[in-house]
Amino acid sequence: MSAAVASPLLCEDSQGIPRSLPLLAALVEAEARLFAATAAASRPADSGLVRAFRGCAAPKVPIRVFMEQIHLLTRSVPATQGMVRIDGTAFVLAGIYLTRFVRSAAGREAGILVEPATAHRLVAVAVLLAAKFGGHPPSDWTWVFEDSSEGAIRAGEMAGLEGRFLRAIDFRLFVDSAGFDSFCKVLERGPRAPSAEAGCSSKKRQAVSAAGEEDECRRVRARLPPPAVLSN
Repeated sequence: MSAAVASPLLCEDSQGIPRSLPLLAALVEAEARLFAATAAASRPADSGLVRAFRGCAAPKVPIRVFMEQIHLLTRSVPATQGMVRIDGTAFVLAGIYLTRFVRSAAGREAGILVEPATAHRLVAVAVLLAAKFGGHPPSDWTWVFEDSSEGAIRAGEMAGLEGRFLRAIDFRLFVDSAGFDSFCKVLERGPRAPSAEAGCSSKKRQAVSAAGEEDECRRVRARLPPPAVLSN
């Protein structure tokens, strides 16, 4: 991944926050807002994967604040070699892993979305895996996610969520330089505007009044992949 080392996304501000962090947060927040107003995000969880990542409670902390707290709190956690420090590379990797998860066969089959109820847990696991793959895993840092989410994400949830996430992406954690650089460009572009198809679907939902017509719309939407920001 040497070609990506000089990326400006890895530079940190005066507080030590890498530029990749707010850019990834912007994508996730845009994704969550996109689906917050849809029936898909509010429907009952009908799969174990969706139920797991919705958890018992959705954190009320904004995604960017949540990620910044994780980034800062990990600096006080002892690692196997020195102190763990999540850098800008980890947040790029986390975005790639999150994309792989959403686009995976398991994720599509379960109908999981990056919505307000799932976003924090999805981000937490993606960052956890990115830090581990970076080679400096702390001995125990699950409390960081609990503290950063103000208790909404329990430390005991993380192991199970990590296992589900890994199985969904078939344990594909390796990212080559081309893939890394490509996602950096996605982060630089930022959230894309909602597609015309998504807007049209929203208008159709508002116009449908008959129960039979609404049921048919739901069946059609279920067969289509969501116009996800992270599918760039």
